[in-house]
Amino acid sequence: MKRLICAAIAALGGIAATSTSFAGTAGSAGQLLVVGPVETVDLANSTATVLGQRVYTTSLSGLTVGSEAAVFGTAGGDGSIRASSIQSRGLYVPGASSIFLSGTVRKAEPSLGRVVVNGVTVDLTPVMSQGTLSPAVGTELTISGTQPVSLGLVLVTSVRGIAGTGGIAGTGGIAGTGGIAGTGGIAGTGGIAGTGGIAGTGGIAGTPQ
Repeated sequence: MKRLICAAIAALGGIAATSTSFAGTAGSAGQLLVVGPVETVDLANSTATVLGQRVYTTSLSGLTVGSEAAVFGTAGGDGSIRASSIQSRGLYVPGASSIFLSGTVRKAEPSLGRVVVNGVTVDLTPVMSQGTLSPAVGTELTISGTQPVSLGLVLVTSVRGIAGTGGIAGTGGIAGTGGIAGTGGIAGTGGIAGTGGIAGTGGIAGTPQ
């Protein structure tokens, strides 16, 4: 279990500290909504596209197509982002650079283990070792992972549900760093697992510390 947790944390790379500090919170820079490749920059309209997300900002300074950016701000009803802060993170490398996305499930394909979050297709199967995940349409998720092909499928290393109609259903519940995994069990960084932890259906396992 410790090895799995360490591997998940390592896979987050440079965004781990950032997502831990800002995801789901509203700080001086706003809420972290997306970290990923800059796909387009429209200087005339003060917009950029980062990991498929349309971002409106007062400054595009330092942003170039092919670079990586972290976007803080608020999400609009149409899924676009009003950025309060954008941090350039250097060159983006598909499949190697880690991505982060906070958004709403727009489409679910349980048979394939996939969901579409804010227009981005996400493969959940890498975190299904503890059971099947089946987030309902309308569920809000934060995901971390990689995108091996530009504009392509995102492979998750961790996923966390926030809220939404129907929540997250299916054996295994929420998996990944800080998540819930296993039938009735709690696991992952921030959870209760291993020695002195809680595991199994209502059971208590491990040597108490």
